[in-house]
Amino acid sequence: MNELLYVEIPTPDTNAVRTWLKQEWQQELGEKIITPDGIRLKFEPASSKHQNSTADAPLIPEISIFVWSVQRTTYLKAFRWASRAITGEGQILQQLQASLRRQFPYQYPEPPVVDLSKQSIFEALAPYYPQTVHFFQKMPNGEYDLNRVYWWEKRWREGVRNPQQPKQVVFDSRMKTTNNQQPTTNNQQPTTNNQ
Repeated sequence: MNELLYVEIPTPDTNAVRTWLKQEWQQELGEKIITPDGIRLKFEPASSKHQNSTADAPLIPEISIFVWSVQRTTYLKAFRWASRAITGEGQILQQLQASLRRQFPYQYPEPPVVDLSKQSIFEALAPYYPQTVHFFQKMPNGEYDLNRVYWWEKRWREGVRNPQQPKQVVFDSRMKTTNNQQPTTNNQQPTTNNQ
């Protein structure tokens, strides 16, 4: 048994995902067998020779796909029940992922615009995120912390909308620095800052 796929699906409605997988998703290969938590895709064995005993019979290749939920998020896993890769399994998994994204797209609503000169972060966000505000109000530095969360969320979204080349934080091992010297490579002479 090999794990082939592990996907987080952005919906708390696990039953909708399970129903879609069982009834609507049309795989390109394999025979679909319905299970309580998903499906199995059954394939013909690589060698279809007639064996005399069940001990000699090859394992019937299958891909088992199932869903479950934890904390309002749905997850999907796929496992291969075969000793070797199944012909077309990569194609099946790509098709499944593309179909999942079309049926259950990521949705990231923009946080509301907040004017903190007119109201507190608690007052501004309470209509949109009442539970979040409730729990941050119980924290010792909740207002400061919620301001920071809001700021980071806006910064992250801006970075996603307008990606930029990140600053270099890992440097070439050939770069050397010492006190009062600028970084140099092995083929340059260091310069000192004499003032």
